[in-house]
Amino acid sequence: MQQKKYFLGVAVLTILVGTGCSNKAAYELMMTNKKQACGRMAEGQAREDCLRGYEKTFKEYEYQRNRVVGDKKIAEPTLQLPTEKDQDSSSN
Repeated sequence: MQQKKYFLGVAVLTILVGTGCSNKAAYELMMTNKKQACGRMAEGQAREDCLRGYEKTFKEYEYQRNRVVGDKKIAEPTLQLPTEKDQDSSSN
């Protein structure tokens, strides 16, 4: 039963990411799944410790991630049009 829930969570996350959902939505889904896993733990201090590990907001997560990975943006491709010089040299 545990494997089915895990597989379902992974499948939903894959679908959301594949369909272009935001990083924030994917992060929140992941955190919800992890908090639910904490909820299934034994009561008491172990459960509280588990939940405390997932209190980070998306803004905090993104800030820390960008510090580690860097804020790299994917460059958009540019179309190189032939210039007159290129056309003159190709006709020779």
